[in-house]
Amino acid sequence: MRRPLSWILILLALAGCAIPPAPLFAQAAPTVPPLAAGMARIYFYRDYEPYESLGRPLIFLNGQTAGISIPGGTFYRDVAPGTYRVTVSTNYDFYPNLIYPDELGDVPLAVGETRYFKIESLRSWTERKGFSRDTFVVALIDPRQAVRELPRMRYLPSESAAF
Repeated sequence: MRRPLSWILILLALAGCAIPPAPLFAQAAPTVPPLAAGMARIYFYRDYEPYESLGRPLIFLNGQTAGISIPGGTFYRDVAPGTYRVTVSTNYDFYPNLIYPDELGDVPLAVGETRYFKIESLRSWTERKGFSRDTFVVALIDPRQAVRELPRMRYLPSESAAF
């Protein structure tokens, strides 16, 4: 009987050593610096859906790593105005040429503009013989919707979302 109690105490002690979670974006928003002159801003975020996937795929801007998609998290990147292709890594071991239909294409960004991209998990999309792989897609989100969704996300400063 003492053995289970000792394990509980050990687990509680370890939980006390855990790194505190990132603050909610609603709390951190005042600390986000204003957009620099001549730049555009891109926010990336993802709902916390543990029943879909806890995977952390890489996010790319024009083929260059922009960060890591963390469930329930958000971060931003300030970029030069231009056209950007936003993609996310997905592992297709058994379907090497498979591309999710209607994948997001190129998106233009003007000076001073802010765009919002949501990473969505479609775990069951590549099910095969009772086994499924994480499938991630990028969705361009209307700013009004993003402003409603971002406050409940965990804010990940640029360095914590970097690869």
